[in-house]
Amino acid sequence: MAGLYEALAEMHAHAPAIARLWRKTAREEDNHAAQFSLLLDGMREAVLEATVDLSALESVRQAVENTIEEYRLRPPSVREALVAAIDFEEAMDRPHADQAVSFVDVRCRRMFEAMMAADCGHAAKLRLALRQRGSSP
Repeated sequence: MAGLYEALAEMHAHAPAIARLWRKTAREEDNHAAQFSLLLDGMREAVLEATVDLSALESVRQAVENTIEEYRLRPPSVREALVAAIDFEEAMDRPHADQAVSFVDVRCRRMFEAMMAADCGHAAKLRLALRQRGSSP
């Protein structure tokens, strides 16, 4: 997702406010990736079980990659990009660590919930930007 948002920031550089939104959201997605890396690399023993549908996650990942390639060939309007990003955010909501992972220790769960809360709400922010443009998905 960070790659999609970075590509959109480049494509919409002519609209500084939306480019800032894309870059901010890309940084937040990078933070999500770092959270998963922390979980996988440094806290495996804290995980009781994971409930991620890997095939669904892979399908969304492939759709994001395909969309980036499509957008490089034909850059989308800001509205098109916002609608697509909202759809992807909704599809990606389930795999977040605070929802998809059961932790051995409640303190680990709380820590991840706090980390995720610090940079959540992507779909809401994107919907707001879409409404400010006079449309809704």
